Amino acid sequence: MSTISPLASDAASLIFRALLDFRTLWTTHDLVTTAGVPAQTVRRVVNLLEREELVERRAPGVIGVPSWLGLLRRWNEEVRFGRDVRLTYWRTKHGAKPLLERVATTPVRHAVSGACAAQMWAPATPAGPTVIYTPDARAAAMVWELVPARSKSIILAEPSGDVVYTRSRKTDSGLRLAAPAQVLADLLTGAASAGADEPLTHWMLQHELEWRY
Repeated sequence: MSTISPLASDAASLIFRALLDFRTLWTTHDLVTTAGVPAQTVRRVVNLLEREELVERRAPGVIGVPSWLGLLRRWNEEVRFGRDVRLTYWRTKHGAKPLLERVATTPVRHAVSGACAAQMWAPATPAGPTVIYTPDARAAAMVWELVPARSKSIILAEPSGDVVYTRSRKTDSGLRLAAPAQVLADLLTGAASAGADEPLTHWMLQHELEWRY
């Protein structure tokens, strides 16, 4: 019987995202506070990552991340957009832009990912499906006036936990974008066509101070 990797849990994802989203040195206490997971879980995940040289000791009880991109790719080995999130497909008669304008004005919890979000930081990102995380796809579809479809032009993604909403960015219109690290992870694992991740990866490498706190 196969066992679930300790790096594939929602708690581990919160730790991954904290390590990715912040450009800082970490103590166990800091990770517990930021990720919101128990100290025992933090120590277990950090120990596993240290063995793989994805985090390194900088001082007694203090760790750092030598390569955020290497860490993100390791996370993608455990959690993948096309595999670990419930996806449903929809269409709208109004088009993608009016849909996002409507989403921004409703109280439905959401975080936009995929190509639409990536284009906010990296305009050269090729077009792809409109990907929106939301807790209840059917309820959101009613509010956003969507109807079921076989095509994948609009994808509503129901996550198992809250990590995809963590540290989301709010646009001037009120639209919530998933954090850059989350968007890139999704692009790398099925939220858009192959190669769609390259412009955002380049932007994140060149502008680390703009997306890592």
